Amino acid sequence: MKKFKHVTAVFLALCCTFAVCACAQTQTPPPDDNTVTDTQIDLVKDGATEYSILLPESPTASEKFASQELGNFFAEATGSVLNVLEDNGSVASDGKYLAIGDTSLYRESGIEMDASELSDNGFKLVTYKNSVLMLGTGESGKVYAVYEFLRRQFNYRVYATDEIYIDTVTDCKLKDFNLTVIPDFEGRDVNAYAFFYDSTFAMRMRLNGVRTTFLPSQGSGSAWAGELWDHTTFRILPPSQYGSHTSWYSPDKTQLCFSNALEDTEDGKQMFQTFVDNLKVYIENEPNAKYFMIGQEDKATTCTCLKCKENNIRYGGENANCSGTLMVFMNKVAKEIKAWLQDEYPERADIVKLVTFAYQRTQQPPVTWNAETGKYEFVSEVIPEDNVVVRIAPLASVYSKNLLDEETNGPIREAILGWAALGVQLSIWTYHIGFGAYLYPMYNIHTIAENYRILREYGVVDILDQGPREMDSAPFEALRNFLHAELLWDADLDVNELIDEFMEHYFKAAAPYMREYLDLVNANYKLMEQTRGYLAYAGSDESARMARAEFYPKRYLDRILDIFDRAYAAIEQIEDEDERALVLERVETESLSPRYILLDLYSYYYNDSQLRTMIEEFRDDAERLGLTHYREDVQNPSEYKHTIKMKTDEWLRSLGN
Repeated sequence: MKKFKHVTAVFLALCCTFAVCACAQTQTPPPDDNTVTDTQIDLVKDGATEYSILLPESPTASEKFASQELGNFFAEATGSVLNVLEDNGSVASDGKYLAIGDTSLYRESGIEMDASELSDNGFKLVTYKNSVLMLGTGESGKVYAVYEFLRRQFNYRVYATDEIYIDTVTDCKLKDFNLTVIPDFEGRDVNAYAFFYDSTFAMRMRLNGVRTTFLPSQGSGSAWAGELWDHTTFRILPPSQYGSHTSWYSPDKTQLCFSNALEDTEDGKQMFQTFVDNLKVYIENEPNAKYFMIGQEDKATTCTCLKCKENNIRYGGENANCSGTLMVFMNKVAKEIKAWLQDEYPERADIVKLVTFAYQRTQQPPVTWNAETGKYEFVSEVIPEDNVVVRIAPLASVYSKNLLDEETNGPIREAILGWAALGVQLSIWTYHIGFGAYLYPMYNIHTIAENYRILREYGVVDILDQGPREMDSAPFEALRNFLHAELLWDADLDVNELIDEFMEHYFKAAAPYMREYLDLVNANYKLMEQTRGYLAYAGSDESARMARAEFYPKRYLDRILDIFDRAYAAIEQIEDEDERALVLERVETESLSPRYILLDLYSYYYNDSQLRTMIEEFRDDAERLGLTHYREDVQNPSEYKHTIKMKTDEWLRSLGN
């Protein structure tokens, strides 16, 4: 891996410190037991191949998609076109095949696959005689097996929608595969704009996010119900339909009253049964979904009625957390749904999971810490049923520190440890941008892998990491998408190596300068953290409050712009016109962040004429490069209250005529 030399006069020591810290926080991965060596069999010789793709006699849509991906990338790597055959039972045992799925070669091989081990995403990649078997018990696993073959055989790598690398060869030996690969997390959702509208890109990055509309041919898709995956209680019991039942809702009408549904009264029974019946319809309408969210509304509120207050004391642990009442309600619903599935859809009874949020007022678990025993205590009613999952959403956490950091992340540390002590299966909803300050880079790249390893240790099976939903041109967004996707698959990968790899392929001739820029950003944050108490938040209000001049010295911003000038000079030396234009656009996109910060914090440094030119150039470049927002549009995205156009118009108006 190419290493770049970083020279920054003012921040040299801190840049080095950042690199060392990042390495120190990245655990040394274990020896690679999956090392793949060459056989003596020619896969490609003199630009030609004797191999064909072998599909089952009646291939699934995903097997056909996997075949297309294999054929297309094989041709790009070798210049040779693979024939595609469907297994008619007369396949020669010693033939030369790249076999996908349940072919006669697989059945002959005697290889065993355990669906409980591999699930939808795991796979086996095995060289059998002269052939390679690409196997999965789930549809996604078969596609991922093809991508792993391409990775190992031709160094196939996906960095962005428009940046895919693969070796080109005229001669190569077949690899001796014997791999069983299972991702660290079953759910891998980088909830960001780039993946919402490009399902092929999401598949190639081995993601399965709920907001990506996967084609029927693209594996198993998301495990989450498309209608029930976020804040859903008012979808299941909409106030517009049931609002006359005032006891079903909190006094302020912002949440459900879970206690009412636990009451042995006619009204309580009606509320509970209506909730369950409506939930059943959602489950029936999405027969392939596994996770169905019963998520409270996106408000920092809870029901304050007398019944809820009493139940919070009864079930909520030492702090009378309202999460105790929620868990009792969840368990009651879970038992009812499990019994119904066993009767009506027995094949789904052990698959469907009901998920609820540990978020806002329910983030803290219903437990009591016993200092003498060193253990958490809780009442039996809150112990989750086996079909209940809790999704923690640590919005108010500090992302420049790991989630278990006692000094800065005490609440989320207690949440993770306490919920894990209950034995509940965990999901988590994390964040990789400051939602109140999109153009101020998030200081968390050094904690991503560390946090994923922590979450893996505590049994988290599903991660959604949310970025900007309005655009894919926030600072370092392409890099972040790559890092999150790679680390969600394998959290033991080295972050610095991944960054270097991405920079080299994505920014090409400008890579040394963009790496210098990234290191300078992180060095400045490190300095601000040590000297001025900077902390990186994702929450809209918290992150907006951290966008202050004291954390972004003008000399630092000027130094960044100098780095960009040197990057542009390097880009000019690229001979290929298309590549030069592509890299220039990528670097210009990254330049929007420091240019915005300079205008946002230091406009008083410039006269009106200079400022008008800077604003107009920034506005035009932002429009051309797809930068639409400077913060999240929460209330009503259609109103576009926080657009770049709105902000630049505001700046220009302040200059007058």
